[in-house]
Amino acid sequence: MSAVDWRRVVATYLEEHPQARVGELSRALGCTEAQALSGLSERVWDLRGVELATLLAEIAAWGKVLVLVRNADAVAEVEVSADAGSLKGEWLNWIEQGYNLHIYLAATQRVLGLVRPGKHGLTYSFNLVNSAGQVFCRFYARTPEAKESFLSFCLAHTPELDERYG
Repeated sequence: MSAVDWRRVVATYLEEHPQARVGELSRALGCTEAQALSGLSERVWDLRGVELATLLAEIAAWGKVLVLVRNADAVAEVEVSADAGSLKGEWLNWIEQGYNLHIYLAATQRVLGLVRPGKHGLTYSFNLVNSAGQVFCRFYARTPEAKESFLSFCLAHTPELDERYG
C-alpha cells in the first residue's frame, strides 16, 4: 500500500467542507482520527517509542495543561495543574477540588505530538491514540515556555514525520 499525503487529502476535503471536524474527516475520507488529525497539523511526531512515564514527566513540568478527553459523543476539557497527575496502575488520575479526571493509559497504542492551527494560533499537544486509531485524550501546552519545551521534547525523542503519516 502506498503512503497517503494526508495534508493534501484533508486540505482538498476542507475546500468543500470548511467546517468539518476530525470525526467527519475520518468518516468521509475512510481514515483513522489519528490520520485525519495529522492531516490538519503543520508538524507531526510519532512518539510511540517514548515511555508514557517520560511523557508524563514532560507534561508535569508545564505548570498548567489543558486535558481534552473525548469519545464519539462527548468532549470534556479541563485545565489542570500539570504536576497534580498521578499514576495508579494503568490509570492516570487528577483528583483535585472540583473535579476528578481518570484516563486509562493502557488503551494507548501510540502518542502523536502535533502542532496545528487553532482558533487563537498554533496549538501544541500530545495525543493518545487507541488501537482503532481514535484520539481519545489530548494534552495541550498552554504557555510559551511549555510550547517550547514540547518542541524540544519531540525533536529530542523522534524525527518529525512528513505529510504521509499512516
